[in-house]
Amino acid sequence: MSKLTADTFWQFACDIYSKNGVQPLLLELQDEQQKNVNVCLLLLFLDSLKLQLTPTQFSALNNAAALSDAQLLNPHRLARQNLKKHHSYRNNYAVIRKQLLENELALEKLQQSLLLEALPSSISVNSGADNLALYLSEQDKNRLFQCL
Repeated sequence: MSKLTADTFWQFACDIYSKNGVQPLLLELQDEQQKNVNVCLLLLFLDSLKLQLTPTQFSALNNAAALSDAQLLNPHRLARQNLKKHHSYRNNYAVIRKQLLENELALEKLQQSLLLEALPSSISVNSGADNLALYLSEQDKNRLFQCL
């Protein structure tokens, strides 16, 4: 599990997220189905390392994501949305929005670290790892794989 570090996960996530069609699809899943982008990316990362979570391990991971969403990311996103909705006409709106987006990116990176900490110390090796099946419908999983 030496490849399972915050830095390698961050780089993997950035590489996947930058692929054509991945960002809009993951944001759609986030907005319409309340799926966590970082959970999706971590599940793909674990698949790439041939590591398979059990449903119980996944549940603990999903709970950690929900907690960090509630405590960190959701309040920050709400502040950014409120700024856009109520203060976009302000002279300094663009500067504040840019700062909020940079802070949100830092919070996403923090969440990734928290998710890695929530993983068990021992995960089964499985050459056919399919962790996304624990989280996404077959249709959504196929849509994501079409982008990769």
